[in-house]
Amino acid sequence: MQCFKKSPLSEARKSRNVATSAVVVLALLGMTACGDRTTGVTQLPVPPARDVVAFTSAPPANGPPDAPTNDCKKGGGGAYRLGAGDRIRVIVPADPDISSDYEVNSSGAITARRLGAVPVVGLSVSDLEARLLQRYRDARYFTGSSVLSVELISTRPFYMIGEIGRQGSFPYVSCLRVIQAVALAGGFTRRASRNYITIKRFFSESSEEEYVTEDTLVEPGDVIRVPERWF
Repeated sequence: MQCFKKSPLSEARKSRNVATSAVVVLALLGMTACGDRTTGVTQLPVPPARDVVAFTSAPPANGPPDAPTNDCKKGGGGAYRLGAGDRIRVIVPADPDISSDYEVNSSGAITARRLGAVPVVGLSVSDLEARLLQRYRDARYFTGSSVLSVELISTRPFYMIGEIGRQGSFPYVSCLRVIQAVALAGGFTRRASRNYITIKRFFSESSEEEYVTEDTLVEPGDVIRVPERWF
């Protein structure tokens, strides 16, 4: 029986095949590890993928929201209530002698021609038109077809006190906000506390002041107080 001796070349090929198999096994193990979402030598966990947030509406625009029309309306339509210091014009086309300009006095009334004192405080312009028309009809100055209209010439002022450049009364302008009122009064002083501004409303039933922001709407006759900060 003849024996064959293995050649060195065969032994080298066998060793190379074993090495190749080991590399394949290691590669498969590495792929399995990646499937488990681990990375690096220390096998730290990979954070999960972040969810994409879908916004259902656009972000809010900068600045204060638009004020309703009635909040900024100057007279007419019942939005503005008359008070002391307001100036009005009564127009009667059929009788110019009754037409005249009036200022609401401190008692909240006007002295209408041929009628005398007529309380007007708290009334709207349209309410005052109806009241004067009825009073003139009751006094037999008007017939059923007579026409009367009322216009608001100027409103009562608002007032500024506290840590601002100039304290006192200031003419009211339509749609005035607190920060604009402060600007009209010369701006804040260095000691002003901008976070604790208060307003005493002209028609408020309470004597208490309310805290407001710089974007709060101011009404005629309001008193705005800017306090001093403590530090």
